[in-house]
Amino acid sequence: MRFLTRRSVVAGMAAFTSLTLIRSSHARTGLGSLKVMTEEYPPYNYKVGAGLSGISVEIMDEMFKRAASGHNREDIALLPWARGYNLTLQRPGHALFSTTRTPDREDLFKWVGPFVPTVVGLTAKKSRHLEIKTVHDLADIRIGVVKDDVGQLLLRAQGVPDDRIETVLSNEQNFRKLMAGRVDAISYETKVTRWGLQMRGADLENYETVYELDRGELFLALHYQTSDKIVETLQSAFDTIVADGTHEKILKQYGITS
Repeated sequence: MRFLTRRSVVAGMAAFTSLTLIRSSHARTGLGSLKVMTEEYPPYNYKVGAGLSGISVEIMDEMFKRAASGHNREDIALLPWARGYNLTLQRPGHALFSTTRTPDREDLFKWVGPFVPTVVGLTAKKSRHLEIKTVHDLADIRIGVVKDDVGQLLLRAQGVPDDRIETVLSNEQNFRKLMAGRVDAISYETKVTRWGLQMRGADLENYETVYELDRGELFLALHYQTSDKIVETLQSAFDTIVADGTHEKILKQYGITS
């Protein structure tokens, strides 16, 4: 039997008071009401049964716990990319992951991360024998993209004509179009593309990355009016995940190194 001493009682009261203040602080800053969204983007975020899984989901779930936000992965909404992106762009109190941080997006959002390194590029069938040496060569092929995804934004930024870019709302359509030969390539995060093709029965030996558009990192993007206190709280939670090795452990579970 453990006997209570004045010291233990005081320590317990201090811990309780500290936790109460943390929760009260988060309530005042609006962290508890933050609407966090994601998309189908394996291996980073994706649906498994009735729940969500993936590298970024694991990271986000851990951040929720360490920030004492009252959230968990069940509170994350799974939406089509364009809808989640536009909600985060237009409505305070919204946040979206996994979002590639680019110069064009820098001032549109506030950012927490980086969660994981990323490569955006063009994936094509080897049988197409595509030789893309410069961005100018992209004007000669049909490229599938997801609306408002970084794969589309990077192509536009590099001057690829709109009539060579075929836009869809979900990558499910893109994968099927690529496998059926209805586009020459798709512009998307390369790990996600390979994962998606493999899940649909494609032999990855028949596909290759023919051109890299950008190397970057994935973040949580928050509406630009999000209070700095919320951003700092979440960033601090993420930093502790990195510092104690939890972040690296999550990446290794999915075969990825930082």
